[in-house]
Amino acid sequence: MTRLVLTFISFFTFFICFGQGSQDYIITMKSDTLKGEVRIMSYDLLDRIQFTVDKKKTTYTALQVRRISIRGEQFAPVKLDNSIRLMKVVRSGFMSLYAHRGPGQPGYDTKVIQKVGLNAQEVPNLGFKKFFGELIEDCPTVADKVKSGDLGRSDVETITEQYNVCISDFSRRRVETATVESTQNSPATELIDQMKTKVTASDLANKSEVNDLLTSIADRVKKKEIVPAYMKEGLKGYLASSDDLKGDLEQLLKLIE
Repeated sequence: MTRLVLTFISFFTFFICFGQGSQDYIITMKSDTLKGEVRIMSYDLLDRIQFTVDKKKTTYTALQVRRISIRGEQFAPVKLDNSIRLMKVVRSGFMSLYAHRGPGQPGYDTKVIQKVGLNAQEVPNLGFKKFFGELIEDCPTVADKVKSGDLGRSDVETITEQYNVCISDFSRRRVETATVESTQNSPATELIDQMKTKVTASDLANKSEVNDLLTSIADRVKKKEIVPAYMKEGLKGYLASSDDLKGDLEQLLKLIE
């Protein structure tokens, strides 16, 4: 009897502690953070969430939220083919890795990769080397490891992480070189500096990724190189919901045409 009582008390204590320490929340497209119980529901081509506070239930679609936290795990809306799914965030950066719960799967077992400016794609079983070798060819040190087989499909998290570090370091070196070669800022680079300050002070979910992308764009402008379309589209995607930066974004896009 005593053991039964102790077991019940232990279970009850665990339940209370777990509930108190794991409050879920959502971040809306308006950057509002709402705390409560979150449940992901999949319907047709558009995922939804059921959000509950004080027994009052509200439904949001994947188009209305920017980020979700459930028991400490992060989820984000990702467009895959013709659907928009709420996927678990595995790695976030210039190239992001997500875990997707495919049809008939009880867990988030399907890996999805998305590089800034490109559509999200499922990580393939067949043709993995060719797929990733081409996707990360702008970082030869990591791409060579994939092509040689040193990094394979089971290392997709490592590949994503190493690629993001590679791109970040490369952008930083290019900016340092450009700064030495040219001390005068153009209107575009001055605007980018102002935007980076605003981004740092904002409540955007991916501040570091946005500033890394702005740094890469500034580097190309200083080098008088063409800014690739995928960088422009990536920046649009990051800042689409920011009213404070919308005017700056439009002005910058005109300057770097």
